[in-house]
Amino acid sequence: MAFFLGILTIIIALMSYGFYLRDMFKGKTKPHSVTWFIWGLLNSFIFFEQINNGAGEGAWVTGTAAVANILIFILSLKYGEKRITKLDVFCLVSAIAILVFWLQTADTVPAIILACVIFIVGFIPTITKAWRRSQEETTVTFALNGLKFFIALFALQSFTIVTALYPIVLMVLNGGFALFLVVRRIKH
Repeated sequence: MAFFLGILTIIIALMSYGFYLRDMFKGKTKPHSVTWFIWGLLNSFIFFEQINNGAGEGAWVTGTAAVANILIFILSLKYGEKRITKLDVFCLVSAIAILVFWLQTADTVPAIILACVIFIVGFIPTITKAWRRSQEETTVTFALNGLKFFIALFALQSFTIVTALYPIVLMVLNGGFALFLVVRRIKH
């Protein structure tokens, strides 16, 4: 069952990022490079941490996200948000500082909590951009991302705070951001 769920999360991830890339190439979605850089870097580290802690097939979605996030970061340099604010720089520096601290942490529980903080900090530039221009984000991508991390929880070989906290946080944040985008568009 875990194998099937792991494959399902990869399929959902590919669909999710496919919608995002389609909208980006059409000029509708403008990814924020700071966010996607932080997420690509973070998901790469988290993927290996999950594998080392027995997550099994439940980690596949994180590995897929890492590759997609890095691809979107690279493409965002051409197709994405061009304006980088002081807040964006602050978020980038903060995320890297927390990441360095995280890599020095021997205890995996505080490390995974720090990883969740890094993800949240990385989300800030995209949230602030979406507050002003919600139409520049692909809602279905974030809704599907929330779904894929929900399913990934059931694919975990080992369900511990180290393997489960990160997907739970990403499920809530992605689903919440999709809802935020819907509400912002209704109001504007």
